[in-house]
Amino acid sequence: MKKISNDLWKKMFFLGSLWNLGIGLIGLCFYDLAITMLFGAQAVTDNLLALIFFRFFMIAVILFGIGYYIVSRDLLANRAVIWLGLAAKLIIFFTFVYYYALGQATWFSVFGCSGDFAFSVLFIIFLYQTKDGIY
Repeated sequence: MKKISNDLWKKMFFLGSLWNLGIGLIGLCFYDLAITMLFGAQAVTDNLLALIFFRFFMIAVILFGIGYYIVSRDLLANRAVIWLGLAAKLIIFFTFVYYYALGQATWFSVFGCSGDFAFSVLFIIFLYQTKDGIY
């Protein structure tokens, strides 16, 4: 890869970091809003166990955001984070598509997770272009 591509990839992973941090913080700080936007108003609950698991999920989203920031600082030294993020983003996207098809998630959840799918495509391109450890 050329120097400009290196800078482009660093910016892309930094943007991915902001994406995850933003979603995670919204989910942690505005639980009712996030649940309503993802699953509809009927899904908002006072169930402590559901709240704990949703918040743990949002913490994991934030941790991946921190990981993408670390990747943006040193692209090749942190490929494992990219592989894990790729798997997580694809699982999340297809899970929300599945639950939307079942009528248990909103169109907004699929729309929002399309951002994760777009990042997945970019992650695949980056991993392919740097498979030899050269950029």
